[in-house]
Amino acid sequence: MLAAFLWGATFPVSAVALAETPPFFFTFLRFLMAAAFVFFIPRPDVPWRILIGIGLFLGIGQYGLMFVAMTLGVPAGLASLLIHTQALFTIALAAVIFSEGLTVKQVLAIGTAGLGLFMLILDRSESAALVGLGLMLAAATCGAAGNILLKGLGQVDMLGVAVWMSVVSPLPLLALSLVLEADGSIATLTATLSWRVLAAALYSAVLATVFAYAIWGRLFVTYAAARVAPFFLLVPVFGMSLSVWLLGERLSGMQVFGAALIFGGLALSLRQPKT
Repeated sequence: MLAAFLWGATFPVSAVALAETPPFFFTFLRFLMAAAFVFFIPRPDVPWRILIGIGLFLGIGQYGLMFVAMTLGVPAGLASLLIHTQALFTIALAAVIFSEGLTVKQVLAIGTAGLGLFMLILDRSESAALVGLGLMLAAATCGAAGNILLKGLGQVDMLGVAVWMSVVSPLPLLALSLVLEADGSIATLTATLSWRVLAAALYSAVLATVFAYAIWGRLFVTYAAARVAPFFLLVPVFGMSLSVWLLGERLSGMQVFGAALIFGGLALSLRQPKT
């Protein structure tokens, strides 16, 4: 719940920053600040190829494809919802790779929460290019693949993993920003910096990247994916709720009902049988 809340809070926080700076550059700042912790936290006992793979999937693949999709016509609100379909992809991949079977109750719980997410997407289904939607699903698949790599690490220092995986992302993200957002001019990007942008990037780096991914990775190692991944569907719920509170946005009836279905699905998945 805490990890989902921290990720959900990044939406209103990032909305303030993205009003002043472009998205690729902001994400570059996020991972650059997270990577700075390598000077204080030793590298975990994880091969470099795995750390690079996690960084590529969760950093470049997930965020890179998502932002490209947004440039092709996928609205930000719809993108923020579609990216969370990775929870369902994660469960499917874990069932195949780790032979994690699903109970009838888990299937019903995941289906209920998935229906809630679908209603949120349907309510925000502004017109979007078909290619862009395909890229969003690819981004969600990359996020799921990164989750599976985290799960396969076993008992390692997940705080160290969260920090050292961040080293992979900054340079490719900066290159994408220079090409797509600044016509190759670093001065154009640095001119967008303000205390609000830096504060939002610091929150995203410390709490939403290092701390939240450390929690998330430990949960995936400890529990079956079908028990952990559905909590990821809470992220847009927290994001919308905090946006209402902090930014004055309004929720539709369908959004409220979709959020209620997500909470209902999670409650069903956590309900213990009577003894």
